[in-house]
Amino acid sequence: MSNAPFPFVEIPEHLKEIIGVPDPGTRLYRAYGTEADGSKWSDAVFDICHGDGAVSPGGVAMYARVSRPGVHKKLKTGGLTGFVFHVTTDSLFFKGKKKLSANATFYCYIPVSECKAWARELSEKRDKAELTKEVMGDGNYNDMYLDNPPKHLKEKLKAEQKKGLK
Repeated sequence: MSNAPFPFVEIPEHLKEIIGVPDPGTRLYRAYGTEADGSKWSDAVFDICHGDGAVSPGGVAMYARVSRPGVHKKLKTGGLTGFVFHVTTDSLFFKGKKKLSANATFYCYIPVSECKAWARELSEKRDKAELTKEVMGDGNYNDMYLDNPPKHLKEKLKAEQKKGLK
């Protein structure tokens, strides 16, 4: 079994502001903005994932033969890099204000290079129970972890709106 460190993609300094901040203890970078902001974010993500590109969480299975809950668990524990963009919507109650909502549109990409590395890692596992646990995750197919903007992101949006930035 290989003892080499996992080959995470490197995040160039000049793109960090565009792709957002990672959730604490993870490599799941979150950003938010309008649909128009999303194209700039998407370009940055694909610059980072040059070469192999990126796929949605469901697309990881094409490379690593894992379930979607397995992908979510790997993202939550910091085992994969993920990029999420939450589209802001207009507030129904406060004119001119934007909000982040669990029901709003969001986009998520995972570097294919990391999917392939995870597949190699899984192929080297000898403990069948450990392999099954990693492939299946926690079995929660209704996981809203990616959909729900975390508290730190909502607070950032509120602070920016108070300053008049967004």
